[in-house]
Amino acid sequence: MNRERALRTLGLEKGARADEVNRAYRALIRQAHPDAGGSTAVAARITEAYHWLQRAGVEPPQAPTPPPPPKPDQPATDKADGSYSLRLPPGEIFARLVEAGHQLGEVSYIDRDAGIVQVTFTAHNGVVCQLAATVVSIPSRTSPGEARVEFTLDPLASGEAPPIDQVVARFARIFQRTSL
Repeated sequence: MNRERALRTLGLEKGARADEVNRAYRALIRQAHPDAGGSTAVAARITEAYHWLQRAGVEPPQAPTPPPPPKPDQPATDKADGSYSLRLPPGEIFARLVEAGHQLGEVSYIDRDAGIVQVTFTAHNGVVCQLAATVVSIPSRTSPGEARVEFTLDPLASGEAPPIDQVVARFARIFQRTSL
């Protein structure tokens, strides 16, 4: 896949920003996801395009403001573009994400190479939702192997998803209880 094809798959123009890519992906995957009556092949193509653009980068990098260091044994969260991030200590993060996902709901998609786990669950208000967690390595000289997990939350049925910070906080509590 190349940038032009990935953008075209998501219905975007050349020069699309990261927030536009995220919005387009969430809107398209809501319609194409098999749990919403869509096609597995179409959903896979949309997801592949989205992840290709994430890995390739869709806009020039800006100098990030370093987040405050997490407290020991306490993941830190911060909001970013309608998603949530969770900083975690090094270790078997991906395997623990999958385990926590099974405890939250049904793990509906795993891509170890891209560091993606998607979990389908029913929220407290009865709306079926999808929580996507993507592991992103944090380059650091002081803490090699540290990573953050970026989350997005979308309703898969009619209704409103609960606030993402509440879902991520619940997921973080489950994650902290998991061990391998």
